[in-house]
Amino acid sequence: MSSIVVSAERVIARPIAVVQAQFVDMEHHAGTRVHADLEVANVRQRDGGCVFTGRRRVFGMLQEDEIEVRRAADGNSTLRSIAGSNQGLVISQAFEAVDADRTRVRTTVEMPVKGLLRLLAPLVRMGLKRDLETALEEDRYDLEQRGYPRAA
Repeated sequence: MSSIVVSAERVIARPIAVVQAQFVDMEHHAGTRVHADLEVANVRQRDGGCVFTGRRRVFGMLQEDEIEVRRAADGNSTLRSIAGSNQGLVISQAFEAVDADRTRVRTTVEMPVKGLLRLLAPLVRMGLKRDLETALEEDRYDLEQRGYPRAA
């Protein structure tokens, strides 16, 4: 099976530990709607991470996935669609301290494609790249402007 791979990076003006924590804090993502086009719901904690239900509309059609989030010992993280519309999709997030108050985030999305999606691969790639850039900007905004983590 072939796949589409896109990557993007963004420097976020927050310390690495804070950025790493926010990227896997799916309860925060659910409660504050960090990503405008993604509904995060039904967050269940598991050893080493969590599982959540992600819903979004693509071309007017609802896509729903069960997504497993894992954080590695080095602070990097992986989100994997384990069931649903995009089963097999993998999002890898790597973090690098630029200095004490800035973090470079490199995100790679690997989406398996089969059938008709293979024919539409150039369009799908462009859409994935746009969505990835938007998601990184939404995380940057949440961290820098909203001030994650917020006091209760």
